[in-house]
Amino acid sequence: MEYAHRLKKFRVEHGLSQERLAERVPYSESAVGHVERLMRKPSEDLTRELEKALGLDGQLMELLPQIHGVLGPRWFREWPKVEATAHAIRTWEPMLIPGLLQTESYARKVFLGEPGATEQESEKAVQFRLHRQAVFSRSAPPMYSALIDESVLRRPVGGPQVMRDQLQRLLEVLNPPYITVRIVPLKAGLTVGCLGAFEVATLLDGGPDHAYLESAEEGRVTNRVRTVQALIVQWEALSSMAYPVDGSREAIREVMTNYE
Repeated sequence: MEYAHRLKKFRVEHGLSQERLAERVPYSESAVGHVERLMRKPSEDLTRELEKALGLDGQLMELLPQIHGVLGPRWFREWPKVEATAHAIRTWEPMLIPGLLQTESYARKVFLGEPGATEQESEKAVQFRLHRQAVFSRSAPPMYSALIDESVLRRPVGGPQVMRDQLQRLLEVLNPPYITVRIVPLKAGLTVGCLGAFEVATLLDGGPDHAYLESAEEGRVTNRVRTVQALIVQWEALSSMAYPVDGSREAIREVMTNYE
């Protein structure tokens, strides 16, 4: 297992035995040893502690979805890898709160709303979505700029309590320049983004920009220059229609009163 291989490699590089590593985390030596010897699956909590003890930045966390079978649809699997290495992410969402900003309750209602979705499948999808949000826990998180259509705030996914908590989450995470959320008002009319959500990521290593586009059935990840550039132009056009950050905060607060 790649996880066990990496764990041993990083442990040895730090000159630590399993016993010494266990002293740095709130877990027993046997717990650490069992993971390294493939006798048990690593939990998210244990992984966070191991990364902290070894000074890592996601090298173990990124392997958890594969280990626990929550990788999501095959056509989507490339995008979390892009997110994990992104310097900046620009998002446009005309229908739902962006996945990286969703609360657990909101995400659960979204996935349960899929035709034919089972509770087990939905729960796996929720956990995968929450795992992706760990990108913001990196020592150098990406700059994340989200544009959200005002109708998304007014769509009562899950009912008043779920929406109130979700909008409160938006206010809490809104922290320029790392995370900005701006609302495109309904009065903007028919916009260039009405046909679907998309994201554009600029990579840390200077590699080509990547984009993720959603459709009714499935999504698509691409680094085709013409496609990415066209989406950047669309994002900039939408950005010019959006409220500034302070105005967006007020718009979110105003809509929250509808869910009291």
